[in-house]
Amino acid sequence: MGSLHPNGRIPSKSRGNPRGLSQIDSPPCWFWRNVDSLGTMATMRSPDPLLIEIAQAFEDLDVVKARGGYTLYDRATDHPVARLKPILDTDQFELLYWSLAKEGWRTFGDFGRLKLTLERAREIFREEPIFRIPTRR
Repeated sequence: MGSLHPNGRIPSKSRGNPRGLSQIDSPPCWFWRNVDSLGTMATMRSPDPLLIEIAQAFEDLDVVKARGGYTLYDRATDHPVARLKPILDTDQFELLYWSLAKEGWRTFGDFGRLKLTLERAREIFREEPIFRIPTRR
C-alpha cells in the first residue's frame, strides 16, 4: 500500500530505504528559488538596469533591491546606510535615511519628500552627516 503525496502515490517500500534521495525527500533549498506557486520552474529574470545604475553610482556600497526600493549597505559593517525609492514614471528617487529614534526609514529633508536624480542623491549622500556609516546599532 502506498501513501498519499503531492506528487502521487509512493510505494511503502521506499519509506525505509535510506540509500540516497527518494521521491518523498525534499529537494535542496536552492531548487525552490525559481519555483512558482504551481510547482513549476519560473523563468529567469533579466538583470535590473536600475540596480546596475545605482550600483555604479555608489560603487563603494552594496545595493540590494527589496520592497520597492534599493537599500545601500556598507561593505565593512553590513549596516544599511541609505535607501533609494524610485518615483514611478520618472527617473527620480526619494532618498531615505535610517532613523534611530523612529527605528525605520525616514525621508531626508525638512519639507517632506524630495524628488532627486540619482546624481543629486549621490551628492547629498556624500555631503550630509546623517548618512555617515554607524559604528554600532
